[in-house]
Amino acid sequence: MDVVTDNIFSIQLALGVKALLNLSVIGLNWQVMHKSFMGYFCISLAFLDLVQIVNTSIIYWFTNFAILGFHITIYHIYLFLQISTHTYSILHWPVFIIAGLDYYWTFPFSKPLSLTRKAVYAASLALVWISAVMYVFFISDYDSEDSSSPVEHHSFFKYKVIKSQCASLSLVVLAVITCVVIYCRSGFLSLFKSFRGESYTEESSSFFFYNLDLDEGYLKKPILTYIAVCFIGTWFPFVCLQSVIMVFRIDVLPYLELNVPWLCFLNSFLIGAVYWHLNQDIAGLKHCEIPDGFCNWIFSPNPDCIKKALPDATSVTVAIIITP
Repeated sequence: MDVVTDNIFSIQLALGVKALLNLSVIGLNWQVMHKSFMGYFCISLAFLDLVQIVNTSIIYWFTNFAILGFHITIYHIYLFLQISTHTYSILHWPVFIIAGLDYYWTFPFSKPLSLTRKAVYAASLALVWISAVMYVFFISDYDSEDSSSPVEHHSFFKYKVIKSQCASLSLVVLAVITCVVIYCRSGFLSLFKSFRGESYTEESSSFFFYNLDLDEGYLKKPILTYIAVCFIGTWFPFVCLQSVIMVFRIDVLPYLELNVPWLCFLNSFLIGAVYWHLNQDIAGLKHCEIPDGFCNWIFSPNPDCIKKALPDATSVTVAIIITP
């Protein structure tokens, strides 16, 4: 029993840290969290994680009790955790695809968010969660009897063999980032060589100078360089963390893999991808509310404006300023 108690304490600690991290990120970025499907999903995930830690704590402290005729024991913690683990492990790709389609169809982003879109987000959110739970119970090989059996209380250690979609999605995202860096290597090299830090608007800022070729393939490559610098400059520590996890094949429990910071990382990636694919006028985004609380997607001046202002120029040098 001591082994079970120690395991449950470690589970509670991990869930508590995750719930606190989720709530902190949502609280700091609340102004953009309710403006996209990804934001709605982050809020629902944080709420469900909070409910799970409360339920786990109640079962842990009361140990054995009955609710409406159902006998609840400490081993039901493993049952609930197994259900959430299987559910979370299959949600990475669906949420990523739905959020990508949402940004593709609604870009450039309108403000304020219409009541119809809010209803669509709420319905989509309910459909995603219900479908995932139904899949776990009726299609997957999940066995609830083994999860709650006292004989199988060490099933906690089986989580590592559950196939999560996080690894494959992380691999795809890192591969795309690598390809973008290779494709825009000349621009990146110029930026890194010209880097210098100075005080700008009473804040410490990073300055990069980029030689912009105005005849470069409808300007998609320089725009992609802007986007890549903005994204990687913001999420560089997280990209390094994901790279270390993938290279060294570090096992992360599936119920911890699906968290709000990871979803915010994917959110920035999707916005950057849609941004570049649709090749929108960057200046026009100043009047839009981009649902991203981490990356600043406003670039000024933008390549199209430069080309219009200097019709005879073939290249110019522009400065990219990154402020915290």
